[in-house]
Amino acid sequence: MDANSLISRIKVGDRKAFGSLFRIYRPILTSYAMLFMKNEWAEDVVQDVFFNLWQHRENLDAEGSIHGYLLRSTYNTSINYLSKRKHDIKYRSWYQQRIDEIAFDVYDPSTNDIIRKIYSEDLHRQIEHAILQLPPKCREVFCMSYIDDMQNKQIAKMLGISVSTVENHIYSALKRLREMLKDNHIAILLFLAEFL
Repeated sequence: MDANSLISRIKVGDRKAFGSLFRIYRPILTSYAMLFMKNEWAEDVVQDVFFNLWQHRENLDAEGSIHGYLLRSTYNTSINYLSKRKHDIKYRSWYQQRIDEIAFDVYDPSTNDIIRKIYSEDLHRQIEHAILQLPPKCREVFCMSYIDDMQNKQIAKMLGISVSTVENHIYSALKRLREMLKDNHIAILLFLAEFL
């Protein structure tokens, strides 16, 4: 059946003729729309084109080129669709950004005293617990170095050990602490500077 005869039947509300036209042109128009946009958007555009054609079927020209009409409709609908999507994406992006900013402000320890206190106390307990798990000599050297802020030479002299032994204890302590606190290592590292 030729396109003109399908159009004549569609004009009077023949759904079967409309279905035939849809089956013929859907793959062509979808491929055409995919030149501009994603596959799933192209499908939406083509459905919109055919929905619009059905809604305004009485205005169709049975003598005109349905092929040209459908291509032009697909092009115009694609442009409108992309323009609307771009606007929606911009709006959603701005809206999501505002939500994120508000959430970040609420949960930011530098602006929320309650959050800072909760995390500080929790991290403080975790660090103290981890330090207590160190072997005694290792813990002693680590505390002298990081908590009492003593130089390696001073620690070596005070404990009667070599500077390299002090360095080994510090290295060992840091390695063990890193392992014990690995689940919270980013927060711990940020907090460790203040704690120590």
